[in-house]
Amino acid sequence: MFAGVAWLCVVTGTVLARVSDASVTAVPAEWLGISVLAVAFVVTSWLVDGGFDRLGADPSGGLTFVWLAIFFVPLAFFPTRVALDAVANSAGVLDAAFILATTLFAGWLAFYGGLERLSLAPDDFLRIGVFVVALGSPPVAARVLADVTWFAVDPVAGALAIAVQGGACWLGVRMDVP
Repeated sequence: MFAGVAWLCVVTGTVLARVSDASVTAVPAEWLGISVLAVAFVVTSWLVDGGFDRLGADPSGGLTFVWLAIFFVPLAFFPTRVALDAVANSAGVLDAAFILATTLFAGWLAFYGGLERLSLAPDDFLRIGVFVVALGSPPVAARVLADVTWFAVDPVAGALAIAVQGGACWLGVRMDVP
């Protein structure tokens, strides 16, 4: 659970820094790390001592949250991030907002019964991630290796990313990884 709370602290701090255009370079990295660990320790202690009950969350979802928030959900929905970048060219804030959204979504899935409501398991997001890599690799390889420049045009890149995302979600939920 501590790792998940620490991740949430890092994500929240990054979003706040990007949105407010604050510079954290004046603060030594050690102090930032100590601050994140201290806040994560306090919040984790509060959660264990009745915080889950106050929030109406499932206390057994901690490990599932860590896997979903840090690995599975961001990888599974990376093509959506690429499509958003093709439409709105504000990478800094958009990256932070994407990670915050995927972290909050993972929290809902793990702590508030989202997996059960959607009839999904964490493995489904892993499969979607595998299909994202499988379906997204040919266009990336064509762009990098064969110098196919029209893939990089924003509307084409956005449409291609949405097609990869849709295909990966459909295949990831409907099929098992071979």
